Amino acid sequence: MKRDISPVAPDCLRLTREDMANTRRNALLERNRLLSRIEAAMARMEGGQFGLCTQCGGSIPRAMLEADPAMVRCPDCLKIC
Repeated sequence: MKRDISPVAPDCLRLTREDMANTRRNALLERNRLLSRIEAAMARMEGGQFGLCTQCGGSIPRAMLEADPAMVRCPDCLKIC
């Protein structure tokens, strides 16, 4: 069972309502960014462009796609950016 420890927590550990709202907003923004990347990867799959660099058209190594299926650039183009 969880219990609220905020009354005994040091002041430096307490979050204000604004801090909590900012934390929630940032989490939602990050989730939306990830969802957008996934949707874009799925669109590339449907269009036959998955695994191809969106910058130069070269192929993205399988290991990179396994690590991040939403990868959009090949290693060479990542070095340039």
